[in-house]
Amino acid sequence: MSGASVPSPAEVLTPPAELTALLTRHATEPGLQSTAVPGLHLYRALAQSEPVHTVYTPSVCLVAQGRKLVGQGGVSMPYGPDDLLLVSVSLPLTAQILEASPEKPHLALHVDLDPALIAALALEYPAAPGPGGQSGLVVTALEPLVQGAILRLVRLLDTPQHIPALAPLILRELGYLLLVGPEGSRLRAMVQTAGQTSRIATAIERLVREYDRPLRVEQMARDVHMSVSGFHHHFKAVTALSPLQFQKRLRLQEARRLLLSREADVTRVSSQVGYDSPSQFSREYRRLFGASPRQDVSRWHAADPTGGVAV
Repeated sequence: MSGASVPSPAEVLTPPAELTALLTRHATEPGLQSTAVPGLHLYRALAQSEPVHTVYTPSVCLVAQGRKLVGQGGVSMPYGPDDLLLVSVSLPLTAQILEASPEKPHLALHVDLDPALIAALALEYPAAPGPGGQSGLVVTALEPLVQGAILRLVRLLDTPQHIPALAPLILRELGYLLLVGPEGSRLRAMVQTAGQTSRIATAIERLVREYDRPLRVEQMARDVHMSVSGFHHHFKAVTALSPLQFQKRLRLQEARRLLLSREADVTRVSSQVGYDSPSQFSREYRRLFGASPRQDVSRWHAADPTGGVAV
């Protein structure tokens, strides 16, 4: 009787080893790459990196091989293959590759979290109110069930014909597992319309869209039905930044992206991201990135880094 061959015990990979093998095969080029699986992005780096400033959207991030460091405000959090990074709201962060080489590349992935799906699951599977952190960023232990769901999502890259039917089911399963897991209250807070975190998330998304416009904190607080003092307090609890600091990070990170891509000169970029004064822009740019805009661009291109934005 013929049939599919069964791998010997020596050929059966552990979940971490299988995930590393899958990313080795599919993350073929340095840098961030999208995939045919909705919301799944892979990342490969061949060397350690300096801190990269970027905006993380709601997602879960996992390192299959290597280690990295993610920073929020003044807090830095290392994580590796045994950990899961959960981002529940859009945040300007720094990411740094700590371990990577051509022989043993840094391999990672992130899966976008759909707030609509999380909200629907939270209604379908309510939980009793419980304590939960307000911060929009946490590194937590990677649970076997979550690891299994992510692994099955990545496996679909080997069978693309099954992606339309199976990817939505696995993404729903992943969302459910996160909601009922140790950090579930953090995700529920993101989507509960009556909660303070949800109101802050609404304000954050507006700031991300309108980063180049003048910031009127009083109006923003009124728009999400909060007092100005309460808005400041909860905003900092979620993002580790004040609203003004958050906006500055967004402006400067977008300015750096434009400058490094050589899309415009310093004066034009400073105006494009919302600065009235090029000198103020240069001062704040130096304060965040450690060099003037022109020095930073020259240093970056002289180094010829590979990989772009880290996940």
